[in-house]
Amino acid sequence: MQKASWTVIILGTLLAANASGELKKKSEGRAADPSLKVKQSGVPQYEIYQKKKVGGKTEVYRVKNIPRLNIGEEASFQSAALQTPELPAAKKLKLTDVKKRPEVPTVSIEKALQWAGKPVTEPKVVSDPTKIAQVPFFQEPLPVQDPSVIKPELNQVEIKDLTPVELKMLQALIFLEIQKNYPMALGLFAELLDEAPEFRTEATYNLALTGKGLGLYSEYRHQMLKVLDDKKTEWQKRAALSLVESSAEGDTSLVSILDPKLEKFKIELEKTDQYQLNRAKYYLAQDDLKTAIAATEKIMMNSPLYNDALFLKGVLLYKSGQPDTGILTVASALAEIEKKAPQSELKSIAALTLARLYFQTADYKSAFQTYLKIDKAHPEWPTAMIEQAWSQILAGDHEGAAGNMFSLHTDFFKNTFAPESYVVRTVGYLNLCQFGDGARVVQDMKKRYTPVQERMQQYQSSHKSELEYYETVKRFMKDGTSKEIDGLPRGFVWALARHPSFMLEQKNINSIEDQVSRYNRITMDLIKREKFLLADQALVRNRIIELKKKLKPKETTPEIADLEKRLLSFKIQHFIVKKARTSIKDVRAQGLARIDKEKQERKVAAGKALTSRFQNLLSNLTTSLDQTDVLQYELFAGAGEHLRYQAAGGDIDPKQAKGLKPEENRQLKWEFKGEVWEDELGHYRSSLKNVCPEVEDNGGNQVSSVDNK
Repeated sequence: MQKASWTVIILGTLLAANASGELKKKSEGRAADPSLKVKQSGVPQYEIYQKKKVGGKTEVYRVKNIPRLNIGEEASFQSAALQTPELPAAKKLKLTDVKKRPEVPTVSIEKALQWAGKPVTEPKVVSDPTKIAQVPFFQEPLPVQDPSVIKPELNQVEIKDLTPVELKMLQALIFLEIQKNYPMALGLFAELLDEAPEFRTEATYNLALTGKGLGLYSEYRHQMLKVLDDKKTEWQKRAALSLVESSAEGDTSLVSILDPKLEKFKIELEKTDQYQLNRAKYYLAQDDLKTAIAATEKIMMNSPLYNDALFLKGVLLYKSGQPDTGILTVASALAEIEKKAPQSELKSIAALTLARLYFQTADYKSAFQTYLKIDKAHPEWPTAMIEQAWSQILAGDHEGAAGNMFSLHTDFFKNTFAPESYVVRTVGYLNLCQFGDGARVVQDMKKRYTPVQERMQQYQSSHKSELEYYETVKRFMKDGTSKEIDGLPRGFVWALARHPSFMLEQKNINSIEDQVSRYNRITMDLIKREKFLLADQALVRNRIIELKKKLKPKETTPEIADLEKRLLSFKIQHFIVKKARTSIKDVRAQGLARIDKEKQERKVAAGKALTSRFQNLLSNLTTSLDQTDVLQYELFAGAGEHLRYQAAGGDIDPKQAKGLKPEENRQLKWEFKGEVWEDELGHYRSSLKNVCPEVEDNGGNQVSSVDNK
């Protein structure tokens, strides 16, 4: 191999030496046309786009036929004939001696056959023959049969194209279920109500679902109740199930309509917690406590409404004659609410209810502690404070009751309507034998609330309609500065408007107002969509015109084809949106008229709640003012008896109160300097001590003379 390589190298060198200097020019080259442009690499080039002047203007045109160009020729060369090179003499090949391997020795077959092996021993027994007989016999499986296949019979069926009405229904369902474009779906379903009587029930059902998607509960409820009255059972079932699953909070009027349907069709209810809660409230109002309790028990522990149901169940149990079980159930609900939703309104409602249940069972200590759990921002907190003070009075904690009511009479609560707090405070002073302070509280109450009573009576005599009461509260909400509203003190109107019965009705009115805004927003959104689509059409159209200017007539490009498709899409969308906006006019007008009627009904209901609340407040105020005469008599009689006792040498040293207060090592005392701290409310105590003389009761026990009296 090495020898051959050297031969190739030497031969190549000789050939190169023989070829060098032997090239001869065969012909001269020819230069290219001087006017022809040449690149740096020497390649000629020709401009396809050229300019020319037409009418004094320079225009650019494209050369269609490229002329024959004079690019010149290159010089040609030739070589002389090759001479045979003189090769060196070949070297003598020297071969090395090959060593011969020794032959393999042969083996005699006769000798191999003479080898004798060892005899084979007896085979070992590897299994018990008796056990082999015990192996069960398995029959040979039957051969697998070929399956019998029914020969298909092909029948040609006529394929019918969808009618325009069916296509519109399909389009509306796509908008509703897939794209969630509820305004567009609303317009198409509204058209189908008039155009297709055969699809009216289905269109009404889907129109209701569209209203639900838009947040229009009134529209949803109204349309779905129409389907519920349909002749076909299947549509009745679907409507009943939908209404149950989408029942709004507090819509108890549906219960009397749906329960008979559900029982008739044997519909199993799942995920209908709100409806079950509405059922419980409905049957509570009907005094059917057994059915109401059963409804609350259908709401499971993992439901968001479980605490509401548990609280309501406790109230129902108490009302049904099971006070102990009812109290335990409400207490359990309150504990769960404090863990999961400590800031919720339900917590304050549950605490107030539980405290009242404790109060009714004479467990005043538990009632006192539970009243403290009510949020101070809750509308019923002033009432709860007064009830808490009564629990302190009945537990003998007169100092605590007087102190807490004193906090309601500071400037911070000067606009709070709480006449009964003066009665409680006076009773507290009376039981402490602090007759002078009690008499001063009675005078303050008469001075403050006697004019209020007169104004309330005048207002009641001049306002007979429920809507007038509602308008008064409405003016109060709008006017945040006036001290009087329609002749009534601002504090009284505030107490009138903050009652839960009115606030529930006002919440319903606010919901109706929101639905009116949503109706208007649907139309505005469609108008905006129309404008956007027109603007998009203009942009695409201008782009197409711009591109076509560069082309010949009837000439196009892929970009132009794509833009024309987009333009057509925008035109179709604009047509559908415009038609939808026109189609929903009737639905919108009917919906707004129905909602306005519902709003007026709710206003009347709210006015009735205000009228009832007004009468209760006036009655309580009248009762409290009437009690002042009795309290004055008790104060004067007690003061005279107290003076006679002192004149006789009786002991009037301050007595230790036995009331509801913290343990001795956890008590804190501070001086009141006009300020009221939120976390201290409910914990104030009067600095006045019990100076009543002690007398013996029938059992020989020392008690206060006032308590004995």
